[in-house]
Amino acid sequence: MEFFIPGLLLFLLSVIVSFILAPRFTPLVVAVLSIVLLSYGVYDHYKMFAAEYRLSTWQQSLKIYAPAIMIGAIILFIIYAILAFFTNGSVPIPPIPNITAPNENSATNNVVQSLNKVANGLTNNKNDIVSTVNNTINKVNNNGNKNKRNNNLSRSFLETI
Repeated sequence: MEFFIPGLLLFLLSVIVSFILAPRFTPLVVAVLSIVLLSYGVYDHYKMFAAEYRLSTWQQSLKIYAPAIMIGAIILFIIYAILAFFTNGSVPIPPIPNITAPNENSATNNVVQSLNKVANGLTNNKNDIVSTVNNTINKVNNNGNKNKRNNNLSRSFLETI
């Protein structure tokens, strides 16, 4: 039980840091924090295993530091890139444009005006069609009347053929 409660508290603390504090850090703060923690880890490891480091040869000591040197160089490059792109160390967020919606009266007015234009267009088309049909009927009637001798309804059988 004595290992469970401190481990549980450490787990809860890491959850709080991961989900509440870490998302609020800027990339520059994360990079600086990582280099500080990496330096502390290397120092603490050297302090804890000082005897092993003294007894080893110089090649093996360089092998041990190689990953830390590479990670440190990468972190320094990231910090340089952040400072080169963003001079104040924070990532700029572009402003969101304000979008204003038209009021409901203007929207309904536009719809009503559009419907009125469509209705007027249909009425004009109907009138044009009716006048065209009437003109055609009149022309057909006039051409038929020129060939007739009289307008009487009674005709002989030979006239109808």
